Amino acid sequence: MESRVLRPANRFLNRQRDRHWHLVLAGTLVLALVVALVLALVGWPRLESMALHYDLLRLRGQVEELERHQRELEAELEAERNPVRLARRAREIGLVPPEEAGTPGVEAAP
Repeated sequence: MESRVLRPANRFLNRQRDRHWHLVLAGTLVLALVVALVLALVGWPRLESMALHYDLLRLRGQVEELERHQRELEAELEAERNPVRLARRAREIGLVPPEEAGTPGVEAAP
């Protein structure tokens, strides 16, 4: 058995164009704009939040590094202020107490 396709009997029948295509296009564009707007309103604050989070982590690392450096400098300062070290350094550069120098008119502290 052969199946036959039904066709219109009028061979001069022309297809009519859809006269509402511009409405469909406009509706699609408006829908796409609404979706993009919603994504932007939801996504932009999240993106800014993540950027702030990464900046905060970077700054915390910098604070920790600076605090470590400050502790090192304070330890070095305390080592330099040590009276024994100061006396040794003074002798190295030629400074001596007044009683050893024999400077006239200067009395040694008791």
